[in-house]
Amino acid sequence: MADSIGRDLELRVTSGLTSGAALVDHVYRQMAKTIEAYGVEDTRVLVVEEEWREILERSSRDPSFTSKIRHCWDCAVLRNNTKKKSENDTPQEVRNARVVFLTHITPSDWRQFVSFTDAAGGSFNRILPIALDDVPLIRERELPSIDTSDLVDAFDWASSERHVMKLSPAADDLNWVLRRAERVLLRSLPQHQGNFVARTAEQTLRVAAVLATTEGTHRITRDHMDAAVSFVRYSVRTALDLTKDGPGKKPKATPEERVLAELTRHPGGVRSAVLQRATGALAADLEHFEARGLIVHQLIKDGPGRPVKLWTIPGKAGRILRPAAGTPMPSARPAAPGGVTTNPFLLALASA
Repeated sequence: MADSIGRDLELRVTSGLTSGAALVDHVYRQMAKTIEAYGVEDTRVLVVEEEWREILERSSRDPSFTSKIRHCWDCAVLRNNTKKKSENDTPQEVRNARVVFLTHITPSDWRQFVSFTDAAGGSFNRILPIALDDVPLIRERELPSIDTSDLVDAFDWASSERHVMKLSPAADDLNWVLRRAERVLLRSLPQHQGNFVARTAEQTLRVAAVLATTEGTHRITRDHMDAAVSFVRYSVRTALDLTKDGPGKKPKATPEERVLAELTRHPGGVRSAVLQRATGALAADLEHFEARGLIVHQLIKDGPGRPVKLWTIPGKAGRILRPAAGTPMPSARPAAPGGVTTNPFLLALASA
C-alpha cells in the first residue's frame, strides 16, 4: 500500500519515542516541515514499535509520556517547554495532533510494564490490545500481492478535504445500546480490569468511522457498527485476559511506605544513615514522618564521635538494652544450687 499512496506513509512513520517531550517534539517538527513545504499543518504520525517493551521500560521514568497519549486521543493541545533554546523562545505547541501507535509486546511484558496507575489514569483504555493467537503460515518467501486500489481511493477521499461522519438511525440505536452495556460491564468487573475497558463504546464508534472511511462515505451504517463491535469485543477479551491475575506492575512505593517497610523488617531499629540509603528518604522526610507520629528516634552512642539517631516504629520496639561493662553473661539455663551453672556451652568455655 505504501507504494500505491506514494511517500505519504513513509514520511509519517517513526519509532523510539520514549518520553512525552520527544513525542511533542516529533509532531511539532513534522508540522513545521509541512507548513514550510506545503503550507498546511500536518500533525499525522504513525508510531511503529516492534519491541514496545523497551519503550515502556524507558518511558516509565517520564510520567508525562502516558499523559501525552491521553492528550493525543482527546485532540488536546500538546505543549513542550523542554526544547526551548533560550528564555525568549516560545514553547512548542501542537493542536489537533493525530498520533497512532502500532506496537508489539508479549503478554508477560505487558503485565510487567503496564502499571495499574497508568491504567487508572485512562492512558491504556485508549489503546486496543489484540492477542495474536494463531498466525497463518506462509510457505512462499514472498507475500502474495494484494489489490489495494480501493484503499488508495479511500485515502484520496479522506485526505482531500475535511469530512464529518454521521450515524444512520440503526447505527445510532446500536451505539446507545453499547453505551448502556458499557456501564453494566464496568459495574461487574474489578476496578483494575474496568479501567482498561472503560471506553468500549467510544472505541467501537471510532472503529466504525474508520470502516466507513474505507468505503468513502460519511454515513456510518449498522453494518459498520456490527463489524466494529466484533473487533472491539475481541480486544476487550484480550484486555481482560491480560489483567485477570491482577493490576500488573505495582505503583512505585512512596518514601513513607519504603521507610515503614524497612523499619518493619528491622524491629530493633535502623540508624539514620543506613535508613536513608536503603529507602532513598531524606533527613527532612524522616523528621516529617516523626512529626506525624509514624516513627520515633533515639540518640545512641556506641563509641567516640557524635551520637547517631536510631529510628523505630512506635510501640514495636523500645530501646535496645545493652549490659553494663563487667556484667557477666546470663546463662540460658537456671543455675544449679550452689551457683554452679548447668549450661553445657558455658561449662565448655570455662574448661577451655
